[in-house]
Amino acid sequence: MPDDKRQKILVVEDEYLIALDITHTLEDAGFLVVGPHETVADSLEQLAEGMPDCAILDVQLDGEDIELVAVALTNNQVPIIFHSGHAKPSDLEQRFPGSYFCGKPCTPSHLIQTLRTAVSR
Repeated sequence: MPDDKRQKILVVEDEYLIALDITHTLEDAGFLVVGPHETVADSLEQLAEGMPDCAILDVQLDGEDIELVAVALTNNQVPIIFHSGHAKPSDLEQRFPGSYFCGKPCTPSHLIQTLRTAVSR
């Protein structure tokens, strides 16, 4: 499938192996990965170039909170999947209504199922 026809998924993850795993999982499922990005600044720079169809965000990036990125995505009505081993889903849902949550570790099939749900809304 040509790149311009695939849904673009922003991946923000600072742990290299996890970012690589997510990237391969998404590409194998037919999505176009934007990133992965390791910092809030890089992520915001990417968003300035254009919005993705959905985003998978780690909540803590080497001490940085992902909130600025999540706010920018929410303001542009881009669905968000938070991917974290430390955050509380209820706190994220309260701050970002309609967002999704996949706890770490997460099976590839669960991540893809959540992503397909998010992009179909």
